[in-house]
Amino acid sequence: MSLIAFSIVFIVIMGLMFIMMGMKHVCKAIDGCKAAPAAAPAAKSTPPASAAKAVAVPAAEDDGELLAVISAAIAAMCGSAARVVSFAPVKAPVGSSWKLVGRIQNAEGFQD
Repeated sequence: MSLIAFSIVFIVIMGLMFIMMGMKHVCKAIDGCKAAPAAAPAAKSTPPASAAKAVAVPAAEDDGELLAVISAAIAAMCGSAARVVSFAPVKAPVGSSWKLVGRIQNAEGFQD
């Protein structure tokens, strides 16, 4: 009796494995179909060479514009009492906070 039960369990597990493998290929095919039409119109239109020269903007202006946008967003959310004193980019953390939370949750109960 147990041999039949184990066989049924393994057959069901193999069936689920094949379904997941098939879904992977179906999803890749769907993503490929969506990406192909979007790329085709972009290849047909070629912008004039003069438009590419007009796009060049110095980096200093971008920082000033970015600072202005950030200051405006802070003023809109916090009111006129808040002001931006300094502006510097922040380095991204090495590990994500999701990994840290997962490690903490997996370590629950193992503390001394």
